[in-house]
Amino acid sequence: MTGPYLAGVDIGGTKITVSLANFKGISVKVFQEVRLEGSHTAIPEQVDFLLEYACEQIGVQPDDIMATGVSSCGPFVKEDGIIQLAAPNLCGGLAKDRNIISNNWTRIPLEAVLSGRWSTLKIENDAVAAVKAERLFGACRGEDNVVYVTWSTGIGGGAYVDGRLIHGKNGNAPHIGHIYLVEDGPQCGCGNFGDMESLVSGVAIARDYGGGRTAEDVFRAFRSGEGKANEIISRALRNFARGLASINAILDTEVFVIGGSVFMNNIDILLPGIEEEFYRSFPILSADVDIRPSLLGAYLGDMAALSLVMPEDWIKKWQDNRPWTHAPLPVILDKQGFN
Repeated sequence: MTGPYLAGVDIGGTKITVSLANFKGISVKVFQEVRLEGSHTAIPEQVDFLLEYACEQIGVQPDDIMATGVSSCGPFVKEDGIIQLAAPNLCGGLAKDRNIISNNWTRIPLEAVLSGRWSTLKIENDAVAAVKAERLFGACRGEDNVVYVTWSTGIGGGAYVDGRLIHGKNGNAPHIGHIYLVEDGPQCGCGNFGDMESLVSGVAIARDYGGGRTAEDVFRAFRSGEGKANEIISRALRNFARGLASINAILDTEVFVIGGSVFMNNIDILLPGIEEEFYRSFPILSADVDIRPSLLGAYLGDMAALSLVMPEDWIKKWQDNRPWTHAPLPVILDKQGFN
Protein backbone atom coordinates (compact mmCIF):
# COMPACT_ATOMS: atom_id res chain seq x y z
CA MET A 1 0.00 0.00 0.00
CA THR A 2 1.23 3.47 -0.90
CA GLY A 3 -0.83 5.72 1.33
CA PRO A 4 -2.47 7.78 2.48
CA TYR A 5 -5.61 7.51 0.33
CA LEU A 6 -8.43 9.83 -0.64
CA ALA A 7 -11.89 8.66 -1.71
CA GLY A 8 -13.97 10.38 -4.37
CA VAL A 9 -17.68 9.63 -4.72
CA ASP A 10 -19.72 10.85 -7.70
CA ILE A 11 -23.49 10.43 -7.27
CA GLY A 12 -25.62 10.95 -10.37
CA GLY A 13 -29.22 10.31 -11.25
CA THR A 14 -28.40 6.89 -12.72
CA LYS A 15 -25.05 5.77 -11.27
CA ILE A 16 -22.54 6.05 -8.45
CA THR A 17 -18.79 5.99 -9.11
CA VAL A 18 -16.22 5.60 -6.34
CA SER A 19 -12.50 6.27 -6.84
CA LEU A 20 -9.59 5.77 -4.46
CA ALA A 21 -6.43 7.79 -5.06
CA ASN A 22 -3.05 8.25 -3.46
CA PHE A 23 -0.34 10.82 -4.17
CA LYS A 24 0.57 9.07 -7.42
CA GLY A 25 -2.91 8.85 -8.94
CA ILE A 26 -6.19 6.93 -9.03
CA SER A 27 -5.74 3.31 -7.95
CA VAL A 28 -9.23 1.88 -8.40
CA LYS A 29 -12.67 2.90 -9.69
CA VAL A 30 -15.96 1.15 -8.97
CA PHE A 31 -19.19 1.86 -10.85
CA GLN A 32 -22.75 0.78 -10.05
CA GLU A 33 -26.25 1.87 -11.00
CA VAL A 34 -27.81 3.93 -8.24
CA ARG A 35 -30.23 2.08 -6.00
CA LEU A 36 -33.64 3.77 -5.90
CA GLU A 37 -35.59 1.22 -3.88
CA GLY A 38 -36.06 0.56 -0.19
CA SER A 39 -35.30 2.92 2.67
CA HIS A 40 -34.45 6.58 2.12
CA THR A 41 -30.98 5.70 3.46
CA ALA A 42 -30.36 3.30 0.52
CA ILE A 43 -28.07 5.64 -1.44
CA PRO A 44 -25.65 6.55 1.38
CA GLU A 45 -25.63 2.89 2.42
CA GLN A 46 -24.75 1.99 -1.18
CA VAL A 47 -21.91 4.53 -1.05
CA ASP A 48 -20.62 2.85 2.13
CA PHE A 49 -20.71 -0.53 0.39
CA LEU A 50 -18.88 0.75 -2.71
CA LEU A 51 -16.18 2.48 -0.67
CA GLU A 52 -15.54 -0.70 1.31
CA TYR A 53 -15.58 -2.78 -1.89
CA ALA A 54 -13.05 -0.42 -3.52
CA CYS A 55 -10.80 -0.68 -0.46
CA GLU A 56 -10.87 -4.48 -0.74
CA GLN A 57 -9.76 -4.32 -4.39
CA ILE A 58 -6.44 -2.69 -3.51
CA GLY A 59 -5.89 -4.06 -0.02
CA VAL A 60 -6.66 -0.84 1.84
CA GLN A 61 -8.47 -0.72 5.15
CA PRO A 62 -11.42 1.71 5.26
CA ASP A 63 -9.75 3.43 8.20
CA ASP A 64 -6.82 4.24 5.89
CA ILE A 65 -9.02 6.67 3.92
CA MET A 66 -7.94 10.06 5.23
CA ALA A 67 -10.73 12.07 3.53
CA THR A 68 -13.80 11.48 1.36
CA GLY A 69 -15.13 13.95 -1.19
CA VAL A 70 -18.69 13.53 -2.44
CA SER A 71 -19.89 15.22 -5.62
CA SER A 72 -23.65 14.73 -5.89
CA CYS A 73 -26.55 15.77 -8.02
CA GLY A 74 -28.87 18.12 -6.16
CA PRO A 75 -30.47 20.24 -5.07
CA PHE A 76 -29.51 20.09 -1.41
CA VAL A 77 -31.41 21.15 1.65
CA LYS A 78 -29.89 21.64 5.09
CA GLU A 79 -31.48 20.64 8.37
CA ASP A 80 -29.54 21.88 11.42
CA GLY A 81 -26.63 22.46 9.04
CA ILE A 82 -26.61 18.83 7.81
CA ILE A 83 -26.86 18.23 4.05
CA GLN A 84 -29.76 16.20 2.69
CA LEU A 85 -30.52 15.48 -0.96
CA ALA A 86 -33.85 16.63 -2.35
CA ALA A 87 -33.26 15.61 -5.95
CA PRO A 88 -36.32 14.91 -8.14
CA ASN A 89 -34.31 12.39 -10.19
CA LEU A 90 -33.64 10.36 -7.02
CA CYS A 91 -36.62 11.07 -4.77
CA GLY A 92 -39.87 9.57 -6.02
CA GLY A 93 -41.82 11.67 -3.53
CA LEU A 94 -40.66 14.78 -5.40
CA ALA A 95 -40.65 13.43 -8.96
CA LYS A 96 -43.46 14.44 -11.31
CA ASP A 97 -43.44 11.06 -13.04
CA ARG A 98 -43.82 8.36 -10.39
CA ASN A 99 -43.71 5.68 -13.10
CA ILE A 100 -39.98 6.35 -13.45
CA ILE A 101 -39.08 6.47 -9.74
CA SER A 102 -41.10 4.13 -7.55
CA ASN A 103 -39.83 5.17 -4.10
CA ASN A 104 -41.62 7.76 -1.95
CA TRP A 105 -38.53 9.57 -0.66
CA THR A 106 -38.56 13.34 -0.27
CA ARG A 107 -35.17 13.64 1.47
CA ILE A 108 -32.03 11.50 1.48
CA PRO A 109 -29.92 11.88 4.66
CA LEU A 110 -26.62 11.74 2.82
CA GLU A 111 -24.35 13.55 5.27
CA ALA A 112 -25.88 12.08 8.43
CA VAL A 113 -25.31 8.50 7.26
CA LEU A 114 -21.88 8.96 5.66
CA SER A 115 -20.43 11.02 8.50
CA GLY A 116 -21.13 8.12 10.83
CA ARG A 117 -18.60 6.00 8.88
CA TRP A 118 -16.17 8.44 7.20
CA SER A 119 -14.76 10.98 9.63
CA THR A 120 -13.36 13.58 7.20
CA LEU A 121 -16.14 14.25 4.70
CA LYS A 122 -16.82 17.05 2.20
CA ILE A 123 -20.05 17.12 0.15
CA GLU A 124 -20.79 19.51 -2.71
CA ASN A 125 -23.29 19.83 -5.52
CA ASP A 126 -21.74 18.11 -8.53
CA ALA A 127 -21.51 21.26 -10.65
CA VAL A 128 -19.99 23.21 -7.75
CA ALA A 129 -17.40 20.45 -7.33
CA ALA A 130 -16.85 20.46 -11.10
CA VAL A 131 -15.93 24.15 -11.24
CA LYS A 132 -13.42 23.56 -8.46
CA ALA A 133 -11.85 20.70 -10.43
CA GLU A 134 -11.75 22.66 -13.69
CA ARG A 135 -10.15 25.61 -11.87
CA LEU A 136 -7.47 23.38 -10.33
CA PHE A 137 -6.80 20.97 -13.17
CA GLY A 138 -8.85 21.82 -16.25
CA ALA A 139 -10.01 24.53 -18.60
CA CYS A 140 -9.90 27.53 -16.23
CA ARG A 141 -6.80 27.02 -14.10
CA GLY A 142 -6.25 30.02 -11.86
CA GLU A 143 -9.24 32.02 -13.11
CA ASP A 144 -10.94 34.11 -10.42
CA ASN A 145 -14.28 34.65 -12.20
CA VAL A 146 -15.53 31.49 -13.85
CA VAL A 147 -18.81 29.63 -14.25
CA TYR A 148 -19.00 25.93 -15.04
CA VAL A 149 -22.20 24.71 -16.71
CA THR A 150 -23.06 21.09 -17.38
CA TRP A 151 -25.30 20.32 -20.35
CA SER A 152 -26.41 16.73 -19.96
CA THR A 153 -29.66 15.00 -19.04
CA GLY A 154 -30.07 18.05 -16.79
CA ILE A 155 -28.46 21.48 -16.47
CA GLY A 156 -26.29 22.51 -13.52
CA GLY A 157 -23.82 25.22 -12.60
CA GLY A 158 -21.01 26.17 -10.25
CA ALA A 159 -19.11 29.46 -9.97
CA TYR A 160 -16.17 31.36 -8.58
CA VAL A 161 -16.65 35.09 -8.07
CA ASP A 162 -13.56 37.16 -7.25
CA GLY A 163 -11.69 33.96 -6.48
CA ARG A 164 -14.29 32.64 -4.04
CA LEU A 165 -16.39 29.55 -4.63
CA ILE A 166 -20.02 30.55 -4.10
CA HIS A 167 -22.55 28.31 -2.35
CA GLY A 168 -25.71 30.04 -1.16
CA LYS A 169 -27.74 29.03 1.88
CA ASN A 170 -28.03 25.34 0.93
CA GLY A 171 -25.02 24.95 -1.35
CA ASN A 172 -27.01 25.12 -4.60
CA ALA A 173 -25.74 28.37 -6.15
CA PRO A 174 -25.87 29.04 -9.05
CA HIS A 175 -28.50 26.45 -9.99
CA ILE A 176 -28.64 27.69 -13.57
CA GLY A 177 -30.94 24.89 -14.78
CA HIS A 178 -33.87 26.38 -12.94
CA ILE A 179 -33.72 30.00 -14.07
CA TYR A 180 -36.81 30.96 -16.04
CA LEU A 181 -36.34 31.67 -19.75
CA VAL A 182 -39.85 31.70 -21.22
CA GLU A 183 -43.42 32.14 -20.08
CA ASP A 184 -45.68 29.07 -20.12
CA GLY A 185 -42.96 26.73 -21.36
CA PRO A 186 -42.75 22.96 -20.86
CA GLN A 187 -42.67 21.56 -17.36
CA CYS A 188 -39.37 20.64 -15.74
CA GLY A 189 -38.98 17.65 -13.43
CA CYS A 190 -38.67 20.16 -10.59
CA GLY A 191 -42.17 21.48 -11.29
CA ASN A 192 -41.20 24.76 -12.95
CA PHE A 193 -42.62 25.69 -16.34
CA GLY A 194 -40.26 27.27 -18.87
CA ASP A 195 -36.97 27.03 -16.99
CA MET A 196 -33.66 26.35 -18.72
CA GLU A 197 -33.57 22.62 -17.98
CA SER A 198 -37.07 22.12 -19.35
CA LEU A 199 -36.03 23.78 -22.62
CA VAL A 200 -32.51 22.56 -23.41
CA SER A 201 -31.58 19.43 -21.44
CA GLY A 202 -31.00 16.10 -23.14
CA VAL A 203 -34.37 15.00 -21.79
CA ALA A 204 -36.03 18.10 -23.28
CA ILE A 205 -34.43 17.56 -26.70
CA ALA A 206 -35.66 13.96 -26.78
CA ARG A 207 -39.13 15.01 -25.60
CA ASP A 208 -39.47 17.70 -28.27
CA TYR A 209 -38.55 15.27 -31.03
CA GLY A 210 -40.81 12.48 -29.73
CA GLY A 211 -41.15 8.94 -30.96
CA GLY A 212 -39.03 7.47 -28.19
CA ARG A 213 -35.83 8.96 -29.65
CA THR A 214 -32.86 9.92 -27.48
CA ALA A 215 -31.04 13.23 -27.60
CA GLU A 216 -28.21 11.57 -29.52
CA ASP A 217 -30.73 10.29 -32.07
CA VAL A 218 -31.81 13.89 -32.59
CA PHE A 219 -28.22 15.04 -33.07
CA ARG A 220 -27.67 12.28 -35.63
CA ALA A 221 -30.77 13.46 -37.48
CA PHE A 222 -29.44 17.02 -37.31
CA ARG A 223 -26.16 15.90 -38.89
CA SER A 224 -28.08 14.22 -41.68
CA GLY A 225 -29.83 17.50 -42.48
CA GLU A 226 -33.30 16.70 -41.15
CA GLY A 227 -35.37 19.86 -40.75
CA LYS A 228 -37.22 18.88 -37.57
CA ALA A 229 -33.98 18.02 -35.77
CA ASN A 230 -32.42 21.26 -37.01
CA GLU A 231 -35.27 23.27 -35.53
CA ILE A 232 -35.07 21.52 -32.15
CA ILE A 233 -31.30 21.72 -31.78
CA SER A 234 -31.14 25.32 -32.99
CA ARG A 235 -33.80 26.35 -30.47
CA ALA A 236 -32.05 24.49 -27.67
CA LEU A 237 -28.68 26.11 -28.27
CA ARG A 238 -30.24 29.57 -28.51
CA ASN A 239 -31.97 29.07 -25.17
CA PHE A 240 -28.79 27.67 -23.64
CA ALA A 241 -26.83 30.73 -24.76
CA ARG A 242 -29.52 33.02 -23.35
CA GLY A 243 -29.23 31.19 -20.04
CA LEU A 244 -25.50 31.89 -20.07
CA ALA A 245 -26.19 35.54 -20.83
CA SER A 246 -28.59 35.73 -17.89
CA ILE A 247 -26.04 34.28 -15.46
CA ASN A 248 -23.35 36.55 -16.91
CA ALA A 249 -25.54 39.58 -16.29
CA ILE A 250 -25.68 38.59 -12.61
CA LEU A 251 -22.10 37.38 -12.01
CA ASP A 252 -20.11 39.39 -14.61
CA THR A 253 -17.84 36.42 -15.25
CA GLU A 254 -14.69 36.10 -17.35
CA VAL A 255 -14.95 32.46 -18.43
CA PHE A 256 -17.67 29.91 -19.00
CA VAL A 257 -16.56 26.27 -19.03
CA ILE A 258 -19.15 23.89 -20.48
CA GLY A 259 -19.22 20.15 -19.92
CA GLY A 260 -21.74 17.33 -19.80
CA SER A 261 -22.52 14.60 -22.31
CA VAL A 262 -24.88 16.57 -24.56
CA PHE A 263 -22.33 19.32 -25.07
CA MET A 264 -19.11 17.29 -25.11
CA ASN A 265 -20.47 14.79 -27.66
CA ASN A 266 -21.59 17.59 -29.97
CA ILE A 267 -19.11 20.45 -29.48
CA ASP A 268 -18.74 20.98 -33.22
CA ILE A 269 -22.46 21.77 -33.52
CA LEU A 270 -23.16 23.50 -30.24
CA LEU A 271 -20.16 25.70 -29.44
CA PRO A 272 -20.31 27.91 -32.58
CA GLY A 273 -24.06 28.42 -32.17
CA ILE A 274 -23.75 29.21 -28.46
CA GLU A 275 -21.03 31.76 -29.14
CA GLU A 276 -23.02 33.42 -31.93
CA GLU A 277 -26.10 33.81 -29.74
CA PHE A 278 -24.27 34.72 -26.53
CA TYR A 279 -22.27 37.55 -28.09
CA ARG A 280 -25.47 39.11 -29.38
CA SER A 281 -26.36 39.91 -25.77
CA PHE A 282 -25.45 43.28 -24.25
CA PRO A 283 -21.85 43.69 -25.50
CA ILE A 284 -20.64 45.69 -22.51
CA LEU A 285 -21.19 42.53 -20.47
CA SER A 286 -20.58 39.79 -23.04
CA ALA A 287 -17.75 40.99 -25.28
CA ASP A 288 -14.79 39.89 -23.14
CA VAL A 289 -16.23 36.60 -21.91
CA ASP A 290 -14.47 33.41 -23.02
CA ILE A 291 -16.48 30.19 -23.58
CA ARG A 292 -14.46 26.98 -23.30
CA PRO A 293 -15.16 23.24 -23.33
CA SER A 294 -14.27 21.18 -20.27
CA LEU A 295 -10.73 19.83 -20.37
CA LEU A 296 -11.41 17.10 -17.81
CA GLY A 297 -14.22 15.58 -19.86
CA ALA A 298 -14.81 11.94 -18.95
CA TYR A 299 -12.64 12.31 -15.84
CA LEU A 300 -14.59 15.24 -14.42
CA GLY A 301 -16.75 13.25 -11.99
CA ASP A 302 -13.70 11.61 -10.38
CA MET A 303 -11.70 14.82 -10.27
CA ALA A 304 -14.61 16.89 -8.97
CA ALA A 305 -15.02 14.60 -5.96
CA LEU A 306 -11.29 14.24 -5.29
CA SER A 307 -10.69 17.99 -5.65
CA LEU A 308 -12.93 18.61 -2.66
CA VAL A 309 -10.47 16.91 -0.30
CA MET A 310 -7.11 16.95 -2.09
CA PRO A 311 -4.24 18.21 0.09
CA GLU A 312 -2.38 21.29 -1.07
CA ASP A 313 0.90 19.38 -1.39
CA TRP A 314 -0.66 16.95 -3.92
CA ILE A 315 -2.09 19.55 -6.26
CA LYS A 316 1.07 20.70 -8.08
CA LYS A 317 2.16 17.11 -8.77
CA TRP A 318 -1.27 16.26 -10.14
CA GLN A 319 -1.32 19.42 -12.26
CA ASP A 320 2.07 18.53 -13.75
CA ASN A 321 1.53 14.80 -14.27
CA ARG A 322 -2.23 14.60 -15.02
CA PRO A 323 -2.48 11.11 -13.46
CA TRP A 324 -6.25 10.93 -13.93
CA THR A 325 -5.64 10.29 -17.64
CA HIS A 326 -4.11 6.94 -16.62
CA ALA A 327 -6.91 5.93 -14.27
CA PRO A 328 -7.90 2.26 -14.47
CA LEU A 329 -11.13 1.25 -16.13
CA PRO A 330 -13.97 1.02 -13.62
CA VAL A 331 -14.98 -2.23 -11.99
CA ILE A 332 -18.65 -2.43 -12.95
CA LEU A 333 -20.96 -4.04 -10.42
CA ASP A 334 -24.53 -5.01 -11.10
CA LYS A 335 -27.19 -4.10 -8.54
CA GLN A 336 -27.05 -7.58 -7.05
CA GLY A 337 -23.55 -6.71 -5.82
CA PHE A 338 -25.14 -4.50 -3.14
CA ASN A 339 -26.82 -6.11 -0.18
